[in-house]
Amino acid sequence: MISGPNIVVRGLGIGGFQRYGIGVIGAAARGAVVESNWLGMAADGRAAAPNRLSGIAVLGGASDARIGGACAGCGNRIAGNSVPERSGHGVVIGGGGVVGARVIGNTIGLNAEGQPLPNDDGVLVVDSAQAELRGNVICASRVAGVEFRETRAASSVDGNRIGVTAEGAPAGNDVGVFFGPGAARIAVGATERNVIAANRIGIAVEQGAREVRLLNNWVGVVPAPDSDDLAEARPMPNLERGISIIAGASEVRVVGNQVLAGERGIVIAGADTSRVSLQRNTVASQGEALVGIEARQAAEVQIGGDRGLGNAVRGVGAAILLAELEDAAVSHNRIGARFVETDFASAETTGVGVELGDGARRATIRENRIGGVAGAGVYISGQNARDNLITRNVFIDNGGLDIEIAEHVEAPAVPTLLSYAVAPIPNNQLRSKIGGRGEPGTRVEVYVVGLDRVGALASAQVQSDGTFEAATLVLAESEIRAVGVGRAGATSEFSAPFPAPARQRIPARTGESELHWVAVEGAERPVGEALASFGVELRAAWRWSVDAGWQGWSPAVPEELNTLRTVRGGDALLLQLAPGPPRDFFSTESTAGVGAAIGLRRGFSYISWTGFRTEAVDALARLEREQPGLLSIVEQWDAEEQRWRVIWPEASGAWSPPAWGAPVLRIRATRDGVWAQGP
Repeated sequence: MISGPNIVVRGLGIGGFQRYGIGVIGAAARGAVVESNWLGMAADGRAAAPNRLSGIAVLGGASDARIGGACAGCGNRIAGNSVPERSGHGVVIGGGGVVGARVIGNTIGLNAEGQPLPNDDGVLVVDSAQAELRGNVICASRVAGVEFRETRAASSVDGNRIGVTAEGAPAGNDVGVFFGPGAARIAVGATERNVIAANRIGIAVEQGAREVRLLNNWVGVVPAPDSDDLAEARPMPNLERGISIIAGASEVRVVGNQVLAGERGIVIAGADTSRVSLQRNTVASQGEALVGIEARQAAEVQIGGDRGLGNAVRGVGAAILLAELEDAAVSHNRIGARFVETDFASAETTGVGVELGDGARRATIRENRIGGVAGAGVYISGQNARDNLITRNVFIDNGGLDIEIAEHVEAPAVPTLLSYAVAPIPNNQLRSKIGGRGEPGTRVEVYVVGLDRVGALASAQVQSDGTFEAATLVLAESEIRAVGVGRAGATSEFSAPFPAPARQRIPARTGESELHWVAVEGAERPVGEALASFGVELRAAWRWSVDAGWQGWSPAVPEELNTLRTVRGGDALLLQLAPGPPRDFFSTESTAGVGAAIGLRRGFSYISWTGFRTEAVDALARLEREQPGLLSIVEQWDAEEQRWRVIWPEASGAWSPPAWGAPVLRIRATRDGVWAQGP
């Protein structure tokens, strides 16, 4: 026993004692150094010779003890102190007044040949003691590699290998790092990451532990030899959970960790568990994990945070699962393979992005990027799941619905989009007006399909008659869709995609008056209404009809003399415009009537494409499959070069136009036919 100041114990083999191999005990035992010893092993270094309470104990007010050291050979080898009838720990640091204890560079739980030889706990810090653990290898513990209970002063765990040997072989503890009753004010990985792998559970925070910070650790990931590159790291998951925060833990921050999941990555659970935040963590698996991040029953759970503080999750059955809890916030996370930059796991597919299970209430799923998952982006599956707000998220290339709601879950009605009009306003701006129907009293949020940017295009309240109109100065460049949001935040599934008016560029006009082709979208309406945005620029408009030839309209001609009275989606108009600068033209209105059948007559027809945005070759190839030999030549008007260009048949010299928005086409057909321009 060491009971005086500045005593050094070095180079001994100590085993078989009924209490402690080495005891540093009492307030007078200041500045003790214990280094380069074997504790708990027989003389051959292979078999156990247990010290039945612990290999080393620092107790009773001893201060500033150093167990091991950073120099080569200074570390102790502490193993074999587990016995069936009582707890036998590697190192115990306990009692009020025990401060400044440092456990550095030791090998704990492995014999002289590097084989597992268990202690119960590798290191136990208990009863108001304070300690620093740095640079140790801690393996094979029957209970925990490191355990904290009833601590008060700030402690730290940095730069250790817990569950894996110095050479990178698995030698797991039951729990890597355990925070139990009364543990508080502990930082794990604050100054140097720990490698915590191959345990049953990597890190467990429970039983009232509080004020714990888990920072920048590799959990289930082991560096490759001579490399610190995460992309080259070896997978070695903790079998059940990477990080477990349960049973009354509170005020826990989990930031910047790399977690390779076994069955689950990070679990937050328990009715008394509260105030847990997860930020900037990466959670992945090799395709076998059930859940990346699971939060169940706990209170005040935040997964993600402000911009730049979200987590990245992929390669699991459900990336994030919420159940039996209220008011959880899931924001700014990257979910699915597309958005995860690190690559220490082989599996790319995530089953579901965010799942809201039984009893998930008033959760906010906000500004996440969910892409490349095999199933639904957000899936509300649980009984009694209600009032969950899903807003301003980005969904890209998911295999299932972006928002899917089980039939038994109450949710607002899916709104219906009916129109999208664009009109000019002063200062050379455009105003979009989006109309439709929804459930009275709900709010409708309108989004651009596939837009890789967070945020709704527009929103509006549904009136008592079930109609709504949303206005915005932003113009969608592709299809739009909408969700309904109830008063308490419950969110519907997405509506069907709806086309936005296509932008048609008209170049500068320098002559006395010039001719330009434009495409018409939308329902049938008077030609003057369809072209009202041109104002005084418009001199005349013509449409070619196989039956009637050229039909014309001019605002300068009495209405009864105009032969062209109405236009509708699918028409191609030739406009005579006054000189002026370049400008954009939008069909006055995009409506739910897209996909109308366009008649083709033998000979030449001038038409416009009214289906959803697509590639020209795809649309024309489909028509050729449906009506072989119908197309002879297809030309498209090139507004920039002001000429017709051949795009079909595909041959050397054929033009490959940009993806179709609202092109004007001149088609020579070999016979009469009908072109069904579906979405």
